[in-house]
Amino acid sequence: MAIYSLLYVSKSCLRLPQEEGRVADIVAVSRRRNVALEVTGALMFVETHFAQVLEGPGAAVMTLMESIRADPRHTDLTVIDTETLVRRRFARWTMAYAGPRTLVEAQIAPVLALAAGNGSPFAPEDLIALMLQFASFED
Repeated sequence: MAIYSLLYVSKSCLRLPQEEGRVADIVAVSRRRNVALEVTGALMFVETHFAQVLEGPGAAVMTLMESIRADPRHTDLTVIDTETLVRRRFARWTMAYAGPRTLVEAQIAPVLALAAGNGSPFAPEDLIALMLQFASFED
């Protein structure tokens, strides 16, 4: 079975530090919902942006994206990359999560530049590689 993968970046509308707990809510709800939809993935959050990879059946990923696009906790959602995979990269993670600000921001900025038309074509792969590294630490 082919696995559909989608990477997006969005701008956070959360006011920190007052709403920092809302990120934990996003992760908890995502983990429960993703199990039911057979979706895996990873989420990164910094004060200004979210970056997320979703993997699973195409219809399930698109259903999640409808919900994600409607979420008022972020705006300016940009799909950076989509691809078909032979196997999942985040097979053990219904939603891996990482949020160390300095390192993550350094990876999200090139992806945003690519979305604006002037970034490295390797930026999405670099961001996904970083997400995989973080996911491996959660074992």
